[in-house]
Amino acid sequence: MAYELKIHYEGDVPGIAEHRLSVSAFGEPLSQLLSTLRRIATQMVRMAVEGERPKVGRFADLGRSLDIEITHINGNSLGIESVISFRPPIQPQAMLPYWDNLPERAGVELLDAIERECRGELANAGIRSYLAMLPPGITRQEYNFHANGRPIKEVRVGAIKLTSMPSELPYLQELTGNIVGVGFDPGRSEVRVKPEGGNVANISATNEEVDRAIDVRHEKVRTLAIHTSKGMRLISLKRASEPRAAFDPETARRQIDERWREVLRELAK
Repeated sequence: MAYELKIHYEGDVPGIAEHRLSVSAFGEPLSQLLSTLRRIATQMVRMAVEGERPKVGRFADLGRSLDIEITHINGNSLGIESVISFRPPIQPQAMLPYWDNLPERAGVELLDAIERECRGELANAGIRSYLAMLPPGITRQEYNFHANGRPIKEVRVGAIKLTSMPSELPYLQELTGNIVGVGFDPGRSEVRVKPEGGNVANISATNEEVDRAIDVRHEKVRTLAIHTSKGMRLISLKRASEPRAAFDPETARRQIDERWREVLRELAK
């Protein structure tokens, strides 16, 4: 089965007007496109064979068996004709049925990710890098994926809108350890916690939370804080010996409704 991928670029980029492919402009992004295709294929086989907890690297060679081979460069702006080749290593016969359509499955997911990322949807970090690497003068892109002339998927995009990722997403962090210090107004109000086998964490806190930390400074504590690029902010501080509260969905819904009722009402307008 011959899987053909045709790519068409338009725009004010060196080489396009002369129907030439600039290695300087397109070499890095095309290499990134291939790397992403291989990662997609590798992940597909991992999930099919091993599920949610795959063994790292076991199917990397299978993914590297895919290649994008340029067969022709067309006029009319810059058109690239290529073949997605697949030369897998020798493996058990049981895997052959899955191998047969792996290039097609990976190619479809690749183009689907391109389409979604161009709309500003988060789909694939590798594709997002590929699109960001393309020369800024490109105004239009087309991707056509065929199998022996049979259309499989087509993507046409004009101006793209890539999503900007924050440098660091906030996350919750729980620490169990001892209070080794506090900070007061007029300085920085904080609680310093030394977890077992870890470094001291400086956690921003309210004056009431600092007073609470002083009260339990001779006991092991359990803290929950939100971690951002600006530091940590205390959410909860309890004795480590205190039992964890059992989660009750009905109680949680009632508390959310009581605390955020007015806000939710405004958002619903």
